[in-house]
Amino acid sequence: MSAEIQPHAAAKARILVVDDSRVIRKAISKILGDEFDLIEAEDGEVGWERLLEDDTIQVVIADVEMPRLDGYSLICRIRASDEARIREAPVIIITGANDDETKERALACGATDFIVKPLDSTQLLMRARAHAKLDQTTRKLAETTVALEEQAAADPLTQLHSRRYFMQRGQQDLSHAKRHGNPVAVIRVDIDNFRAVYRKHGDQMCDEILVWLAKIFTAASRAEDTVARVGGGEFAVIVPSSGRREAMVLCERLRAAADEKPFTHNGVSIPVTISLGLAVFGHDQADTMEQLMGLAVQRLTQVKAEGGNRIGGPAEEAPPDLARQPPAPWRGAEPAAEVSIPELTLEEAFMEQPDMEKSLQMLAGGDGGELVPYLPDLMTRIIPLLEFGNKKLDLGLGFAIESLKAKIQGRK
Repeated sequence: MSAEIQPHAAAKARILVVDDSRVIRKAISKILGDEFDLIEAEDGEVGWERLLEDDTIQVVIADVEMPRLDGYSLICRIRASDEARIREAPVIIITGANDDETKERALACGATDFIVKPLDSTQLLMRARAHAKLDQTTRKLAETTVALEEQAAADPLTQLHSRRYFMQRGQQDLSHAKRHGNPVAVIRVDIDNFRAVYRKHGDQMCDEILVWLAKIFTAASRAEDTVARVGGGEFAVIVPSSGRREAMVLCERLRAAADEKPFTHNGVSIPVTISLGLAVFGHDQADTMEQLMGLAVQRLTQVKAEGGNRIGGPAEEAPPDLARQPPAPWRGAEPAAEVSIPELTLEEAFMEQPDMEKSLQMLAGGDGGELVPYLPDLMTRIIPLLEFGNKKLDLGLGFAIESLKAKIQGRK
């Protein structure tokens, strides 16, 4: 009997259900359990671990409000994954009735579909079937596409380097950096809300946007930098012989160039912004290209969850004994003398860590923007005060403080 059942069970599509409510998980299991193989997770972090471990998961169903890692951050982390099977997985979000704000934010992060509470068994079953079938088709197409793309050193659409070349070149640059005691930076770049742009404007317009951004990135980078397209609306840059400060300047240069004016084509104008995540060998605890890319993606995911059009990078300066070299003149930009690091306002903002009193004065004076690189450390300093006040005043903020600590730690 069991021998007959086993093949049938193995053929079931596997769905990951992420919800901190045992009642909701049980209700979903009752609706989908006969037709699908369900895996449960009680919060976003556990759900993410399940997704990393199990490459047979085809659909994710997740709540929005969860401890440790909420639904928005889980979606962003999924969409920023380097693995295509994770990045392209359908994500169905469970929302409250008439909750337009939740839907809009989840859609901006990359949600595929929505199920409104209270759960409608027919709707949930139909959505699960449709997305499981779509995932199967997408995986087959992705396998063929990846096989073809990996054979080439250049992306055929943008003419930037391919993902395969990028990783190979990154290993070379990293080996050189280790031998000579130099830093090397890795930047991951995503187009904000690219899925929404695709749904509204289609393939051809999105292809034009990708080509347009590729030209911007090439013009803003140095000759020795490696710029690649590593996914649909995803790019990456290797910045050799550059520490945190130099790489942050490049990140801001890329972000500002994309945000300077909207993309226009055939009379259509589309505002395009990008988010960036930065990791630096010699500064961060990362010794391989995979680790650097993973850390850059983690920081990228965080800033996307915060609204996008911003940079996520290391909050502190690199060790003083690490060799640094000033960046070479930028291709397509001003003469080198006009873009030297000491003359940039952004660079000046990174020169000295402000104390708490100075930070408050800067906020009062309307200069809060200059505090952004230091926010994780500044907020970490005030946590003991929050904990003490919560204990003495009985404010009931224990969970909120723990969540804040976890999110701040993720930014470091």
